[in-house]
Amino acid sequence: MDRNIVAVVFLNEGSLVAWFDNGISKHYTSEDLNVASCDDFRSIHITGTGASLEWNGDRTIGADELYQLGEVVNYVEDEKRRLLKSLSEIRRDASFSQTRLGEAAGIRQSVISRIEGCEISPQINTLLKLLAPLGKTLAIVDLKQE
Repeated sequence: MDRNIVAVVFLNEGSLVAWFDNGISKHYTSEDLNVASCDDFRSIHITGTGASLEWNGDRTIGADELYQLGEVVNYVEDEKRRLLKSLSEIRRDASFSQTRLGEAAGIRQSVISRIEGCEISPQINTLLKLLAPLGKTLAIVDLKQE
């Protein structure tokens, strides 16, 4: 297959996600990779060519073998659902109806309903218009914090 690893992000003490050159991302635990300690896990890095992961200078796993392990994750879809669920919760916590928020943001209630139901993906401008009357904004945060 000649797959390459293009990125690795550590999510916590025993979990990482690897992105491959085909756009697929997969989640791994220390057990998936047979990594004994947290120090070993934190030392995992991509080799220069992206052909493998290496840790402790002597342990490696090839990209094709790694690709066969782990669970496929779709961070875009997962994060979109989480974000839109948060929008709905924030709106309700602020005692705003969809209609009232729509009036404040200049967006139709039916559009807000479709956004909160994950039926459509709003543009960033639309999200900012919806969040501002609720006293919120967007931020970029490390995946490790999530």
